[in-house]
Amino acid sequence: MQTRFPTTLLATARAGFGERLGHLVADGRAALAAPLPADPAAIGHLVFLGTGWTVGLAHEAALKVREAAQAWSESYPAMDFRHGPVAVAGSRSLVWSFGDVATSIDDTVRESGAFPVRDDRDPIAQLVLAQRFATALAAHRGLDPDQPRLLTRSVVLA
Repeated sequence: MQTRFPTTLLATARAGFGERLGHLVADGRAALAAPLPADPAAIGHLVFLGTGWTVGLAHEAALKVREAAQAWSESYPAMDFRHGPVAVAGSRSLVWSFGDVATSIDDTVRESGAFPVRDDRDPIAQLVLAQRFATALAAHRGLDPDQPRLLTRSVVLA
């Protein structure tokens, strides 16, 4: 599992717009050492939320969960979650917010019985933690995240 292209592109774009990213390496290392936000055995459904540019990170995290763990994962712009997708959230759902998602969403998540996840690290570092969760979920399901089902390193078209 890797996201070198999207994370490099996002970091380059953010730097190009003048954002200082000196904290990113430390945040990434911290995400590698941090405990997982939940026990993968207790989670059967993941929802990733973002706002602005972090919606793309939410999509990437959901894709990694589907690829590595063959698990039910979704991604949405944060405010869209309240208008329908929240209806399927429940006690085995983990709802992960990337970046500046309104904290009021957490109340909605809790009302559904789901578990909200927030992290103070840079959203790109949060993606690292989400990938670690996907890997742990794959291991719990007896899957090899380095050999995802029906996927190859490159798609070759005839």
